[in-house]
This record gives sequence, C-alpha cells and structure tokens, in this order.
Amino acid sequence: MGDELVLRLVQGAIDFQDGTLFGNDAGEDELPDVLNSYFVDQPAFKQFFNRNQPFQVARSRKGMGKSALLSKLAFDLERADKELILINLTGAKLLGLSPPPTGANHLELQNYWSRLICASINYAIGARLGFTFSDATTALVDSAELATLKDRNIAGALLNRIKSSKVPIELTSVGHADPDTLLMSAVERSGNTRVWLLVDDIDSTYIDSPEQRALTSTFFSACRALAREVKGLSIRASVRTDVWSALRQNEDLDKCEQYVTDISWSAADMKTILSKKVYSYLERTNMQPQIALDYAADADQVLELAFEARMKWGASRVPPFRPIYILSAGRPRWMSQLCRLAGMQAAKAHAPVIVKAHVNAIEKVYSRLRLNDIYKEHSHQYLGLEKLIETFANSPARYATADLLSQLMRRYVNGVGANNVPELDGVRYSMPLQLAHFLYKVGFIVGRREHAGEGFGADFTRYEERPELLSDGRNPDDGLLWEVHPAYREALSIGKVQRSANEAERRRGGQRSKRSRSEAPRRRKSRPRKV
Repeated sequence: MGDELVLRLVQGAIDFQDGTLFGNDAGEDELPDVLNSYFVDQPAFKQFFNRNQPFQVARSRKGMGKSALLSKLAFDLERADKELILINLTGAKLLGLSPPPTGANHLELQNYWSRLICASINYAIGARLGFTFSDATTALVDSAELATLKDRNIAGALLNRIKSSKVPIELTSVGHADPDTLLMSAVERSGNTRVWLLVDDIDSTYIDSPEQRALTSTFFSACRALAREVKGLSIRASVRTDVWSALRQNEDLDKCEQYVTDISWSAADMKTILSKKVYSYLERTNMQPQIALDYAADADQVLELAFEARMKWGASRVPPFRPIYILSAGRPRWMSQLCRLAGMQAAKAHAPVIVKAHVNAIEKVYSRLRLNDIYKEHSHQYLGLEKLIETFANSPARYATADLLSQLMRRYVNGVGANNVPELDGVRYSMPLQLAHFLYKVGFIVGRREHAGEGFGADFTRYEERPELLSDGRNPDDGLLWEVHPAYREALSIGKVQRSANEAERRRGGQRSKRSRSEAPRRRKSRPRKV
C-alpha cells in the first residue's frame, strides 16, 4: 500500500510537453548524458563495443538505434581516454571531402574511400593541434602514400607525412613558434595515439543502381582493409539492412559479414527502454519516487507514472505497454514518436497520465509517419512500392494466402499490367507471390495464427523469424493468415482485424446453399403435385 500511495502522489507531476521525456528520435542528436541514462545494452553489442576489434558494422532497419549505438560508443570512448582522436561524422560529410571518381572500378573506389578516411583523420589531427590545411586537396593522401601507411601507427604516419613533405598548413592557435616545431612535437608524441572513426548513415542518399552499389560496398571493403593494415585505427559504421542486402553482388562484402552486429529488440527489451526513459526523466527532474524502483523489474510500476494502468485493446484491457509495443513494430524510434504524440494529447487535455483516447487521437498522424518511413526505406528496392501499398486502402486487415494473392492480382497487377510491374530487389516479376513476399519482408504484412486473439503482438510472425514464408508456392504460409501491420492501418483506412472479403463471401455462399437445400423439401411438401 505504501508503494501505491507514492505512485499516486507522483502521477500528474510529469510534463508531457517536455521533449526530453521520451528521448530524441535521432540518437545522434540526443544529449550524450541523456542517451547514456536510458541506453539499454545487450549481449549482441559486445563485439561492437569491444575496443580490441578494429572494424565493426551496426546493421538494422531504420529506427532501430544504429545512431544511438554509435553515440553511446562515442560517449564511452571520450570518458575512458581523453588522448584518443575521435572522429564522428556522417557518410554525406565524408563524401563531401572529395567527389567520387566516375567510371571507376572496385579497386579504384576502394582506394578512393581509403584516401577520404585518411583525409578525415588529417583534419581531426589539425583540429587537435591547432592548424588547418591551406586547401582541401592538401589534406588528401595520394595513392602512392597509402602504401607507406601499412603496419604503422595511422596518426604518426600521417603527421610525419605532413612534416616531411612540407604540406602547406596554417596555424589557428597561438603559442607555436612555427609549423615545424609544432609538427615535430606532435610526431614525437603520436607513437601510441588511437584514432576512432565513427561513420553513421553511409547509405543515407542510397538509390539502388550499379554505380551506387559499387560505391557503397567498396566503403566497407576499404574500412576492413585499412583497419587491418594500419595500427591504432578502429572503425565503426552503420548500414540499413535493406541496403546491405542490395550490396550482396560485391563478393568482397562476404568477408565483412563476420564484422556485422545486427540490432533487434525483444518485447522485454523495448519495455525496459521505455520504462528507463520515464525513470531517467524523473531522475533528471528530481521527481523520482521515494522508493527503490528498478526500471526493468518494476517496469509496469514505472510506466504507470506516465500511462493509465490498463488500456482497452480489442475486447480486452491490457497493460499500456502492449499496444505501444505492437504499434511500434519493435522499433525504438517509432515507440518514442508514438509516446511523444500521445503525450502532447495528454498535455492538451491536462490529463495526469496518457490514456488510450490520447493514443487513438494521434493514430492517423502516426500511421502516416509509418507509411512515409516504409516508402523512404524500401522504395529503392521496388519502384512501385507506394502504389502497391495504396491498393490496400479501404480493405480488410486479415487475409488467407489465396485471398491475399487474389487481391494483389486484381487490384494491382491487372491495373498496371503484368509487363509493367517493376523488378523486386533486382528480380523480374513473374507472379503475385513475389509481391506478397516483398510486403512480408518489409514488414507491411505479418503472419498470424487463425486462432490468435486480436492485437496481442506475441502472436505475430515477422519476416526475421520465418523468412522462407511466401517464397514457395508449395507451402507459402505454414497455416498462417496474413495481416496488415496495425501501424499502417489508420492512414489507409484499413478495417479492424477480420477475415478477408472473399473468405467471408464464401462463408455466406455456403450458408445460402445450406438454407436452400433445407428449405427445398418444405416447399415441395407444401405444394403437392396436382393430378
């Protein structure tokens, strides 16, 4: 009873207009100490955070926390070693150092990326020591100089190059007699200098084409080779799962697979993330309850400080995290946006906690955000994606496999013409099962057991769990039905979970047949034949 009393006293104290409550949507824009306060680690991140690993890549779908993972690593590195050189940039900024060569082969592109990486290190060294290069080209390392870096400390080798080749520099800080004295001192101290290069969103402008595949895939090849060949350099990068899949044509990328960390979150992980965000907010604002609450073990109690204890979902009343988790589709960024939008509704209503009515009020806006996300994330894989998804507007939410394929054929393929259906992931269209598999792969539809209750996300089967489904006509569904994911329904005015129209029509047709057969004898009996 004491705990419940404290919780009641704390409820209503949260300011839902405070943008820091549910965290920043962009992990790279979050304040480092705030991110650290709610970051949830997991065993899968061990190699990514291992400082003895020279090269690692974080891979996931959009909104899963790739940027947050890089930001958390940067935070830990800066706290642990003030002497290291930390370079934290985006793929677009790295490309901005020098435009890529046109018509280059894979080896030339790999060389190009190595030069850009060395240039970014040169700029960071200059910023540390207080000098700038007289022009952009002087920061670049030519191809012949790359070979001289092998087996040497990267910072010392690049400093020595600047010193010995008299690369023009301009001092930006006072207290140095001349550039030679500055560089000599720096070279002497650089023997054990560690350089960490963190590159986020290398694929932010990716559009699927042979040129883009070659350019992006050779970045990872260059990182792997450079981190292996020089000393004192560690590289971390991020990439979307869909882009990595498109890059598979570069055989050299197979050698990078062992360095990939896949980011995924279980329901328990997501619940911990949300409760930790709420609790860390209370700590920052000095409003934490005067009892020992653990954000993981006591997650439900923590969440009741911001949400009503039970929300109506389908025909049941469930803990608030359940609908939040289902609508978030396992993506922390989506969960953050959903809670923030609902919190704004609670603030408008001067409500002490977020209730289901607040979630309902923003579902259409939230659903439109999710559609925009899926278009931006996967349109490069299928140029007709938006038109394909829009064919589900004002349709049922649940389908048997035959009905799903029939809908795709009737409302999409017949409309655009089979010969005009674009390639899917580089494969020529031949049958509607390909379209169904693609929608399953990108998460627009999920599998569901026929006996499952409505809205309980634990019963969903996602592509990551059963990637082989909807790929073979002999056993396309393993007894599953298919549902449009709840996150996309409101924007498309898709009805509540129900059997597909064709399935319902067949049932009605069967009932009519039964009725007519049962009524026939009565009609014959009531009208005897005349003689």
